[in-house]
Parts: sequence; C-alpha cells; structure tokens
Amino acid sequence: MSRVDLSDRLLKSDKRVEFKGKIALVLSGGGARGAYQIGVWKALKDCGVQIGGVYGTSVGAINATAIAMDRIEEARDLWLRMDFSSVVKDGSGSNLVEKIFAAMVSGGFDNTPLRECFGRLLDEESVRNSGIDMGIVTYSLSGMEPRELYIEDIPQGELADYVLASANHPVFKRAKIDDEKFIDGGVYRNIPINMALEKGFEEILVVDLGPKTLRDVLSLASVKRSKEVFEILLTPEEFYGDVLDFDPELSAKYMREGYLDGLKALGFLKGSKFYIHAMQDILGQALFSMPRPKKTEILKIFGIEKWQSESTHHFYYGQLLAVLQDFFDTTSPLETVIALLESMAEAADLPRLELYSIASMAEAISKADPGAFQDLLYNDINGTTIAEFLSFLLENSSLDKLQGDEYLSLRKSFDGFSPACREPLSTEED
Repeated sequence: MSRVDLSDRLLKSDKRVEFKGKIALVLSGGGARGAYQIGVWKALKDCGVQIGGVYGTSVGAINATAIAMDRIEEARDLWLRMDFSSVVKDGSGSNLVEKIFAAMVSGGFDNTPLRECFGRLLDEESVRNSGIDMGIVTYSLSGMEPRELYIEDIPQGELADYVLASANHPVFKRAKIDDEKFIDGGVYRNIPINMALEKGFEEILVVDLGPKTLRDVLSLASVKRSKEVFEILLTPEEFYGDVLDFDPELSAKYMREGYLDGLKALGFLKGSKFYIHAMQDILGQALFSMPRPKKTEILKIFGIEKWQSESTHHFYYGQLLAVLQDFFDTTSPLETVIALLESMAEAADLPRLELYSIASMAEAISKADPGAFQDLLYNDINGTTIAEFLSFLLENSSLDKLQGDEYLSLRKSFDGFSPACREPLSTEED
C-alpha cells in the first residue's frame, strides 16, 4: 500500500485508504469524550475495515472491551443514555466543581454506578474468545509501577476489575484488586501505541482524546518517522464540555464528530471545513440531464443567451467552472464544486457537524437567506447568482437521486447517533 501524507489531525487525501490486513486500534483516555471513539469505530465498520487488535487506556479500555465483543449497538446506546449519575454517585454540590471538591474531601467519587453499567455490557468470555487481541494500561499505586496488560495477562474472572482500574480517574475512590490499589492508566501512558507495536501491527489507527504524556509524544513521534508503520491519528477538532461532563446530548455530538472524522480520514468524505460525501460532480450531471428548454433558462440566470454559448457543456466546463477554478485555484471539476459549496455554506453559517452530499448541501444553501451571499464574488460571478443556479437545479432536475446508495447508507448510520427516544440509563436495570 502506498504511503499517505498525514497531518497532526486528519488524513489529507481524496483517495480512499486500503489496508493490507487487519489493523490495530489504539484508544486514549478522555472520560466523557470517549463517545468520539464509538463514532470512529462505526466509521471503520461501515468502511469494511477489520480490527485485529485494540489497546486502550481509561475510557479507551472500556470501549476496547465493547469493540472486542463487537457490540457496537449496545455501546452506542449506553453512551447515548449515560449521564453523570450513571457514572458516579452524585454526592453534594450544585455544580460539577462543587461535586468534585466535596468528593475529594471524602476520598473521591463512588463509581459503583459505572461498575454496574459496565457489568451489564461486559461478557468476559466473549472478549477472550473474540479473536481480537486486546490490551489495557493501568497504574499500581501500591507498587508504584505501570501495568500494561494484554488479555492473556489478566486473570480469569478479573477483566472488569482491571478495565475499571485502568479507568480509575483521580477523582474516583481508588480501585482495589487483591488489596492492591490502582489509578487511571493515563497518569503513565494515555496512548498505548507501544502495545500494538509489540504485537507486530504495521497499520495502526490512533484515536487521541488528550492530554498526552511525554511517553505518548515520544512514541507518536517515533511511529511517524517509521517507514515500516502506517499510522492514522484522529483527534476531535472541537471538544464539547469537560472530561466529566457525561451527558447524552454531548455524547451524541462526539459520536457524530468521530464518525465524520473517521470517514474523512479513510477518504470517504471530502471538504476542508465541512463533511461532504462526493464521488463525482453531480451538479454537472443534473444540468446535462435537463431538457433543452430548461438548459436555456439556466443560462439566462447568468445573463447568457443561447447563442452566446456553444453548448451547455461549453457553458459549464468552459465558462462557469473555468472562472470558479481560477478563483479557487483548484484542479478538477469535483474539487471546484466542493470548494464553491463550502464557501457558500460558510457564508450561510450552515452547521458543520453534519453529513452532507452535494445535493443536500446545495439544498441547504438554497434555503438560506439570499442576503448571506450578496457580498460573495467569485471573480465576476455573484454568490446570489450561484444560489439561484443551485435552486433551479434542485427544482428542475433529479439532483437528489444522484446521491447514491453509499451516501444513504452512511446517512442512516449518522442519524443513529441521537439520544432521542432512548430512556435515561438506570443503574438498577437487570
């Protein structure tokens, strides 16, 4: 597989990533931000990527067990129902800061609710028999040493204990296993990429929710310099709340963001500021499919009479896209259309955390206030003219039918990341 140029955040490539075999998935700690990892996992599944090993710290360790069991729907629904009271016993205080202060005075939050929720998700035998390698990181306060444990290193019947020891946040009461006290593995290593390397993986996807330890920084730098290891590093562009802000609405945002970032990293989405599924330039296809009278009408939107253009193809490629391509300094029709739509979407202040197709973005732009585009000028083409052009295409062609089955399938997954119609999580469930 050819190597791909990576940035610190996302894979900057229009080509789809094709892995040689099963990959390693490395999940950092990050508390309530862990829902992002579920979104990335779903993106990998939808794109047909196979996971051979999963290695996590803290919340990454909890999510790793769900991945090993391949229980994505249960994990998704758990996150979309989880609030602060389903992680720890609330304690006293009217806000999070007061609750944390009171908990620290009394020795830390009681995370019994989290243990109960995790216990309902976990099937230890399913993890051990999954065929997916797994590893976690925790830290022994009793021995003052890290414990980087693969599934085979964890005693039978104690997987839940060690996973929760990995996720023993400093504000929780200390986890105990056989009278040995443990704390969150993130104090030692938040991104256990070394565990994937030790198992021989050469294709690794890292989900970094921050913060990084010095070990993490050095390990990531070493991998990036390596010619033997292909790595994709994903981290949220935007964070929603604190690491202890467990809230279904925030979890839904993180999942959507993780899903979209995952699809873009694998080359299934385009766009620099938005997330757009675009396999080909369907604006041109829609234009060319219209009957001749409609083509004549659309030329008049740009002040062009029929006799002034050799053909609709000449107008579109030789005039309209030529001007836009010069303005955006792009090299292909599809790239030019994406740049144009993103420019107008930004002017219309369209939501960024959304899965668009060319057709759905064009529709959203056409419904926006026309005044949002009056100051846009693409060389000698006004933004309001482009908005009128898009509206005409939507009304007089089958633009929406050109989106394709792949977009509709991805859209269905994206829409599934919503807390609507899900009952609040009760720690007293059977």
